[in-house]
Amino acid sequence: MAQVFFDVSDIVTYIREHRSVSGIQRAAVRIIAQAVRLRRDDVFLSFYHPVKKAYLTCPATDLIDALGTFDIEALAPALGVRSLKAPVPAQFLDRYRDQPYKQAVHVVRMRLAGRLGKPRYFDKRGLDFDLWQKLYSPRKAIKPVALRPFADAAQPGDTVCGLGAIWGRGKVESAFRSAHARGVRVVLLVHDLIPMKLPGQADPKAAKSYHNWLVGSADYVTGYLANSEATARDLREFLSEQGLEGKVHVTPLAQAGVGAALDGPPALSPLVHEATTVPYVLCVGTIEPRKNLWRLVQVWARLAQRSDLDLPRLVLAGKRGWLTNGFLAMLERTGGLGGWVIWLDAPNDAELDHLYRHCLFTATVSLYEGWGLPIGEGLSYGKTGVVSQTSSMPEVGGDMVVYCDPASMQSMEAAVLRCLDVSDRAALEARIAQTTLRSWDDVGRDVMAALEGPFPCSTC
Repeated sequence: MAQVFFDVSDIVTYIREHRSVSGIQRAAVRIIAQAVRLRRDDVFLSFYHPVKKAYLTCPATDLIDALGTFDIEALAPALGVRSLKAPVPAQFLDRYRDQPYKQAVHVVRMRLAGRLGKPRYFDKRGLDFDLWQKLYSPRKAIKPVALRPFADAAQPGDTVCGLGAIWGRGKVESAFRSAHARGVRVVLLVHDLIPMKLPGQADPKAAKSYHNWLVGSADYVTGYLANSEATARDLREFLSEQGLEGKVHVTPLAQAGVGAALDGPPALSPLVHEATTVPYVLCVGTIEPRKNLWRLVQVWARLAQRSDLDLPRLVLAGKRGWLTNGFLAMLERTGGLGGWVIWLDAPNDAELDHLYRHCLFTATVSLYEGWGLPIGEGLSYGKTGVVSQTSSMPEVGGDMVVYCDPASMQSMEAAVLRCLDVSDRAALEARIAQTTLRSWDDVGRDVMAALEGPFPCSTC
């Protein structure tokens, strides 16, 4: 039976600096987990090794556990990747953000106190020692896995599939070109065409890299997977405009939770705990212009002026992204609009799970999404949401959310008011409860079926 190799180069790079994975990477892990369950001995991981400077592979079962997750703590040493020191969470250092030298001293002291198991240092400063231990407790030694050159393992007729952020990785692209030349099928999952659809809201260098990668991929790709019908349409249109052809198969992503493995109550940071002490609406995603947060916050500012409305807090949960200085400065200068809006910088999976479980509803008002994971994540917790009626988002929300025009604050405000209405919200929640949501198992099965069979024509 033909072997399947899933490229995880972006995850291998990411784990050198982080202890959790991003949304796209989480999706890749879930898909790989299902592939392992379906074809345990024929599924492999492949990646460019940043230390060995080679494109290598190993059995997926060596690095993915039965729950379908990568142990991020174990992954770096298992692969022999030099793991950089994980950054200290912002909540531990907010008080020193304008004093870089003092901040550096406290980082050293904090790491030493944490390593020695001395909570007094943390207690005296109002910091959460248990959270620190949860994030940074020492792990047992990890036995390295055996790695092989990909060129020795992959045979003609096998498939290598890129599920994550492949663009801008020249060594990975070279490995894919070589694989194609040797008769190995190459398949890429395209998550979105944001740099082409919204060029003014993307990093120009990243946008150029993405464009060149997608154009060049047509030379060696057997076919593309698209994470939504909307992305498939955008991809086919782009390829046609470039005078290129490509077979595109749609494998929608899931409407599923973050999958945090909790052993008892979650260890919440003080900021997350504080944010959830009052009723709130949750908006998950990177802080960047495409997420349309400026308009959403202005809607909250307008609603906060109404004396007839019991308005909940708006919680923004996501890491800092591109072109955010003005927006975040406004939040800081106004005290989050007098406390109505709070930003949680890069909450971990356990914290996200907690935030979803306890919110009133979610808000995803992006100008464009390739899929819209937070919409489906909210649905999996039984939560409806305010959702943009653009790009792929109606595919995720179905008839279980309230739609709005993301370019109109009036439309967004009307949608928020509908979700604030208890009876309207209850009706939508009842609809969610009666709906069979798409799982990551469904996604994994569809991806494997696409990889094992012929791709449809590019106009299908």
